[in-house]
Amino acid sequence: MKKGKIKYTAFLLAMMLFLSIVQPLAPQASPVTADEAVQLGKGQPLEGRFNEPGEVHWYKLEPADKEIQQDTHMKIEISGTFEGNISVYPDGDRAQRDFTFDDYRSEIAEGAPAVIYMPHAWKGPYYIKVEYYGTFEEIEENEGEFEEPQGADYQIGYEGETISPADMPEEACPVELSVNKRASGMEILKELRTVRDELLSKTEKGQQLTSLYYKMAPFLVTKMAVDKKIKDQVYNDLVKLKPIFSELVEKGDSSNYRLTKEDQIAIKELYEIIIQNVPGWLKVEIEKMAKEIGIDNLIGKEISTILKENGLAVTGSNPNRVIVKLKSGKAASEFQKKAKGITKSASIKTIKGNTTTLNNMYVLDAGGNTKSVAGALAKLPEVQYAEPVYKYHKNTSDIQFNSQWGLKNTGQDHGKANADIQFSKLYERYKDEQLGEVVIAVVDTGVDHTLADLEGKVIPGYDFANRDNDAYDDEGHGTHVSGIIAAGMDNHYSMAGIHPKAKILPVKVLDASGSGDTDKIALGIKYAVDNGADVINLSLGGPYSRVIEEMLKYAASKNVTIVAASGNDGADMVDYPAASKYSIAVGASNKLDIVSDFSSYGEGLDLVAPGADIPSLLPNGNVTYLSGTSMAAPHVSAAAGLLLSKNGNINREEIRRILTVTAVDIAVEEPEFEPDYDDDDDFPIRVLEPGYDEVSGWGRLNIWSAFNANALGLEVNALTDNDTKISGKAISGTKLQLKDGETLIAEGKAEKNGTFAIPIRPQQGNKILQLVANDGAASVRVVVKETPIPNTPKVNPVSDRDTVVTGKAEKGTTVFVKTNKQSLGKAKVDNKGGFKVNIKKQKAGTKLSITAESASKKVSKAAKIVVIDKTPPAKPKVNSVGDSDQAVKGKTESGATVFVKHKGKTIGKKKADGKGNFKVAIKKQKAGTVLYVTAKDAAGNESKAVKVTVKDTTPPAVPKVNKVTDRDKFVSGKTEANAVVDVKHKNKSLGKKKADAKGKFKVKIKKQKAGTMLSVTAKDAAGNTSKAAKVKVEKSK
Repeated sequence: MKKGKIKYTAFLLAMMLFLSIVQPLAPQASPVTADEAVQLGKGQPLEGRFNEPGEVHWYKLEPADKEIQQDTHMKIEISGTFEGNISVYPDGDRAQRDFTFDDYRSEIAEGAPAVIYMPHAWKGPYYIKVEYYGTFEEIEENEGEFEEPQGADYQIGYEGETISPADMPEEACPVELSVNKRASGMEILKELRTVRDELLSKTEKGQQLTSLYYKMAPFLVTKMAVDKKIKDQVYNDLVKLKPIFSELVEKGDSSNYRLTKEDQIAIKELYEIIIQNVPGWLKVEIEKMAKEIGIDNLIGKEISTILKENGLAVTGSNPNRVIVKLKSGKAASEFQKKAKGITKSASIKTIKGNTTTLNNMYVLDAGGNTKSVAGALAKLPEVQYAEPVYKYHKNTSDIQFNSQWGLKNTGQDHGKANADIQFSKLYERYKDEQLGEVVIAVVDTGVDHTLADLEGKVIPGYDFANRDNDAYDDEGHGTHVSGIIAAGMDNHYSMAGIHPKAKILPVKVLDASGSGDTDKIALGIKYAVDNGADVINLSLGGPYSRVIEEMLKYAASKNVTIVAASGNDGADMVDYPAASKYSIAVGASNKLDIVSDFSSYGEGLDLVAPGADIPSLLPNGNVTYLSGTSMAAPHVSAAAGLLLSKNGNINREEIRRILTVTAVDIAVEEPEFEPDYDDDDDFPIRVLEPGYDEVSGWGRLNIWSAFNANALGLEVNALTDNDTKISGKAISGTKLQLKDGETLIAEGKAEKNGTFAIPIRPQQGNKILQLVANDGAASVRVVVKETPIPNTPKVNPVSDRDTVVTGKAEKGTTVFVKTNKQSLGKAKVDNKGGFKVNIKKQKAGTKLSITAESASKKVSKAAKIVVIDKTPPAKPKVNSVGDSDQAVKGKTESGATVFVKHKGKTIGKKKADGKGNFKVAIKKQKAGTVLYVTAKDAAGNESKAVKVTVKDTTPPAVPKVNKVTDRDKFVSGKTEANAVVDVKHKNKSLGKKKADAKGKFKVKIKKQKAGTMLSVTAKDAAGNTSKAAKVKVEKSK
């Protein structure tokens, strides 16, 4: 390792050596002020001289606007004949607090100039502190005696430099030098980094240890680089102390680990290494503090006690916690009594932070297996649900604009031209437009509001990780996200954000390691909603949580748009909370317009946005490349904010719709293949909507099209393959073109009432079209929905008398009526679903087939009906019926049943034979009786009735004739009343006479000779003639 810049350590070596028993040195220089700092100018180096070790010199930089426009960085260089340290600060306040970033500190070694590249990221003035430690010649390695202090000369100055964005730098330090490429080494390094991020960075005392580390580091690194024995000794001692590091990672400042004798020895050995390899002035201070604390008496002490006694303890996250939500109306006190039988925790705490509270939710220490404890608590009658506290993690004309390929992709760095969100075109439109202000909450690691590019963009927020009002970013992730959303434009600093009017509400829920707990995140979401957030960006992920889900639901109820990163595992399942139905789930694409391989995908993914190698701000002021769906999500959050800035009346689901229907399809066509599974396997197949795939969702964000579609009020009604027009809404006069690729299908304009209806030919189902507005200002995806085969028509009965076929069928279809041989007719179904098809009369028994055909030529199953017989038989032809008859006879329709009725009562019925002849048996009826005869066919159709009156067919009895002589001129006797008596001789009538009412008759005749034979008959009114009474004329006496 060459002498030169020492980057910020993975942990502070002093902390690891003494576990915070050593306090930092008090600054030897008085607090910096503008008057005390010497002004440095670009290209104007200055000479300086130190007189003795421990001396500090201050300088001040105030770059001119021209420098900021031309350069991205200031290259600050110092060279001299001494050992020391240089630190550069963004402003006077940080200089006072000795707070700066790793990259802006460097050791100064003889013959090796120290160089620091300070970005133009703050308003300034910048301050430089140069510290003089002396030289290694002052240290007598064998005797431990020091030479007289000697002075040192140096030169310091700066020049302008333009540096492109870079990846995150790796860290280097004395510990790394000792553990590099050794067994257990990298694991130790990882654990110590966690201790640094989650413990040291949280307290003022921990941050002060940084100062001490930088004083010791140059001497330790130089010694270890040339002395393998010291290097091995440091490594061996660190391995011995590994159990302590592991304990600190797992339990933080609540660890009850007690230091052992072996620990004491290792710490003592490390202490001796430091003492033997630092200058005398530093050695005196370290020995003094070691004596005060008692470095020789650590055996048996708990880590937690040591940390608390030295001001390094923080109230960190306890992983063994459970969140419980009580049912409405249930008392927490009653629950607490029962919970004591399940967990050792004596108390439950309300989940709150700042003024934000999660109603009816409580957290308690599980004291063991959180999953089993949560399960047991969930069974209590007072509990609605219980779940473990989960960890969530980050999903990780301006000078650097050309590096922002996601905003403008010219194909730079082997990318694909125009594979971006079309920001440049949009910027030209809205830069002079009055956009409304919108608040976008970045629920993340915090935000560094001191950066010049975020000046005036960040409003006060809250830190739920550390429970204070300073949501400062001690990790960098949240600042990077915020820069993508809202970094200043045309201010000549670093980069350009997407939304010029966005205000960032910083809500810190993730700590310095980029992780946070369920309750913190839930509180952060509620805080953001309650403090005016219009959009919430969640570039984080973890397990499903009902607690967080409730807060997402709460946000949705307040019409707050949630944008969440899909996850960076490349898994076929979207991470949570992106998987929530209340979130817009965002995956990542790269500069080739392909979904990044790390981007998690699956059901619920809405769209993708640039997320690979995305340059943005970090708290150290550099524009740095980061990759992840964490970087994709803020592109969409900014887009959502722009839609709200243009139209504050749209709701969150309308925002989702606009962003997805305007997204650009970047799905990769994959070759079809036969799935490899057995026929017996239960293989679920999810049918996806046309235009959607689970890898890229609805496509890649197109902010230009989304913004314009929103501005034009462009909405398209659902289009099916049966539709003969495309309709929707747009502002009056909007020019619209429906295209299939480059092929124009139809065009038109929005009417004055803000609607449009453009005639089209029915399009193929599942086809994806584009409705282009105003020559490309907006392009909305239109999916032609494939309709199913129409339902079978419902047909009313058809008789042999009908000339129309009626019924119900799907609106918009055409109904066809056919026989086996021919088409009888067709008709369009009306708006109420009714149809009426004209046909010629069909014979009874004819089979008809009725189908419905859609505009897309899909034909339903046929409704099969048979023409029913609705024609009654003709009136029966009935023979006369006499009062002596016992049957009614006649002729009617073949097979018909003949009914004979009298006074409405059937007195007989009989089915006619194949020729239609019938004979219905009845009882004899009196003459004059009126009968009604009908015929009913097999279909139940009954003929009109034939009225039949029973005739008198019974002749009178043979008349009783008195004696007739040759002298009589009358024939008398008795017969049927009113009958006409006829007296004949040799068939010749001699005389007729009607009998009276009593049947007496007296027929006048001429005298007849004796012996003449007379024939006497009686004929009734019906014409029935009796048999003749034979009377012989007698001779008179």
